Amino acid sequence: MNSRDPFPDEELRRRIMDFIMAAGQTLLENGAEVFRVEQTMEIMARSFHLREFHVYVLTNGIFASAGTAEISEVRNVPVRTTHLGRVAAVNELSRQIAQTGMTLDEAESRLVLARQLPFPKDHVQLLSGLCGAFCFAMMFGGNLRSALAAAGAGLVASWYLLWCGRHEVPGGFQKISTAALITLVCILLCNLLHTSASHAIIGTLMILTPGIAFTMGIRDFVQGDYLSGTIRMIDALLIAASIAIGTGLVLRLYTVFTGVVVV
Repeated sequence: MNSRDPFPDEELRRRIMDFIMAAGQTLLENGAEVFRVEQTMEIMARSFHLREFHVYVLTNGIFASAGTAEISEVRNVPVRTTHLGRVAAVNELSRQIAQTGMTLDEAESRLVLARQLPFPKDHVQLLSGLCGAFCFAMMFGGNLRSALAAAGAGLVASWYLLWCGRHEVPGGFQKISTAALITLVCILLCNLLHTSASHAIIGTLMILTPGIAFTMGIRDFVQGDYLSGTIRMIDALLIAASIAIGTGLVLRLYTVFTGVVVV
């Protein structure tokens, strides 16, 4: 049966809806803005003549209906990562579906490929952490020695985050422990290099900051999706609080045991 039939039967409608829901879930899991997810899903629905398709998206789930109670559906998205390559691939797929008359079989195959796009290799993520921490330390007024200390801490932190990802360490503990590790490594390296640790700590912590969650929360507010924007902002605040707890704990313990205040 042609997936472009303007009046698809119920079985085909279900298959189209499953495809659209999977596309929306892929976007949401990989960091896309809520209003973009809704927009993309609606474009796909119109392209496949599922005109009565309705969708409402939150950061933790999708509700969609194709006009009958039998094929209304709710899907939760319990895990969210950031992979903008996958987001771009799904958005490009939606444009091609609308412009080229792509069949449902081909669209489903393309979506599978988009969902399987790999994350950057481990060495790329390690190098990114190193270079990012170095540059941020310099940007915040550090000297070359503090930037080198930040680079070392960024490398260690990136390796630790990869290890946490493989062992499914809970997100809150992951952020607190990573911030603590960054602070400790920066203090030790800066002592060895005889330089202030503050710029190195600040620069390295920047690789943990919830910039994407904060930015997308603001964009959700601008688009009028206040509930989703609030959820994202709370997420950003919790991450920021976790970073502060990990850093503050190490600074306090270092002062207690050594009598030296880190500056």
